[in-house]
Amino acid sequence: MLKKILKIVGVLVLLLLILVLGFFWRDSVSDKYDVSIDESLIPKFEQIDLPFVHKYDSKKSLPIAPSALVDINNDNIDEVFFGGGMGQEDALLAYRDGKFVDISSEVNLPKKIGKTTTVGVVSADFDNNGFVDLLVGREDGLRIYYNTNGKYKEVFLETPVNEKSNPAGITVGDIDRDGDLDIFLATYLKKELMEGQTIFEDYTYGSTSELLLNNGDNTFKSITKQAGLDYIHNTFQGVLVDIDNDSWLDLVVVHDTGEARTYKNNGDLTFTMKENPLTKKFAYPMGLAVGDYNNDGLVDFMFSNTGSTLPRVLAKGDVKDASKFNEKWILFKNEGNFKFTDAAEEAKIADYEFSWGCTFADLNNDGLQDLMVAENYVDLAPNKLFRLPSRVLIQKEDHTFVPTEKESGLVNPHFAITSLVSDFNKDGYLDMIWTNINTPSLAYINAGGDNNFLQVDLKDNAKSQGAVIQVKTNTRTLTEYLVSGEGLASDQTALIHFGLGKDTEIRSLKIKYADGDRCEFNNLKINTVIDIEKELANKIADTLINEN
Repeated sequence: MLKKILKIVGVLVLLLLILVLGFFWRDSVSDKYDVSIDESLIPKFEQIDLPFVHKYDSKKSLPIAPSALVDINNDNIDEVFFGGGMGQEDALLAYRDGKFVDISSEVNLPKKIGKTTTVGVVSADFDNNGFVDLLVGREDGLRIYYNTNGKYKEVFLETPVNEKSNPAGITVGDIDRDGDLDIFLATYLKKELMEGQTIFEDYTYGSTSELLLNNGDNTFKSITKQAGLDYIHNTFQGVLVDIDNDSWLDLVVVHDTGEARTYKNNGDLTFTMKENPLTKKFAYPMGLAVGDYNNDGLVDFMFSNTGSTLPRVLAKGDVKDASKFNEKWILFKNEGNFKFTDAAEEAKIADYEFSWGCTFADLNNDGLQDLMVAENYVDLAPNKLFRLPSRVLIQKEDHTFVPTEKESGLVNPHFAITSLVSDFNKDGYLDMIWTNINTPSLAYINAGGDNNFLQVDLKDNAKSQGAVIQVKTNTRTLTEYLVSGEGLASDQTALIHFGLGKDTEIRSLKIKYADGDRCEFNNLKINTVIDIEKELANKIADTLINEN
């Protein structure tokens, strides 16, 4: 009889817990801001076929599913790489005849050896042969899939990761300006060694990420300690980008159950940590978006967080001083010279829900960066019953954001990891993919509109990684960045996209490369793709003709 009573009490407690969590979940999706927006600003999308369903082993793998956009044949139409779960093969998909099809066998995509999980990926041309390669991370380390004329060949890398650390997100760039790509490899504690998900103040708990310097032949050595980047903390990802416009690639690192760190590249293979609004504070910054959201010529960063979904008392875990805990979404507005302010409340994005990967991109071609944020946690029990929509936030002229995922047709009912954005059908508007874990990924084509655009084709190599691209029109100046690792364990397109709104004149296009080189082009045509190599060749030819 007592056992029966205890069983009934247990069920009632469980139901009460579900009701309480359900309250917080429903509360978290209620709109807390003025969400009025001109209907003409809302982009509309139509879903199309995409045949990839990720498989997740919750006992053995980290809860991330990597993906990347890669133009394997230089036609300015991205293919899509999806990393497979434990024992599941990776896949490469191409957009053909209005849908995505699996072309893994066509391109000789390497098969896995052993039961491993793909946990990170970026695309870049490592061997400078003009074709974009893939750098793929798994539990056993890194490998490069070298691309020769659209066919892949796998080469394993000696990756100095300690026995408790599992590779996670990857970013690449030429940190020492010697002409080859270096790697920052974020790592996370192996699943079997994890003791909890709310451990903040145990500074011995976690993994060790690595800064890997290219020896000049695509072999790598760790310079983590001498670079000043040796620390213990679970890290989902980082991004190499020029924060202070000195043409040296700096580093942003995202610590789960910790802080977001901003490191200045000193130009001598050392980095100095600079204070920011999250320094010596605690949060769950998992995703990372990179872009100039307010068009002031400085790179800004958005970090995802647990948001309002979970009760604060539960989310703060072992943090003793609750005033140092931040559960809200975070937006680092760059004030220059490594000074940031958190503008999330000002931009009306602070009080949203539990989130993962995040991406800046202009979906409606109005010249303002919009924000896509993945939601739903595959390992969180309430998410089995209460699903968040994943957010598509359109930016207005006052630099505030409004959710339009329902009106745009982009509500995601699955466990999202990140969004990917690229112009697959070449109509000048960005299309979108939700990369999902343990559920089908989803693809959408943008219905477009009558706003203008410009796309810039930079070769995705050591010289171009980290480049700053600036377009001046007849009304404004827009800035974009070619970086790897934006989102979460993912990589965005290398075809730089500018929405121009109704602007009809491109007065200049300026590019500042990571090695300090610069180039400028004037009076370009709108609604075109600019091939920088061809433009440079034409410029040289014109100079020679004029000299003769």
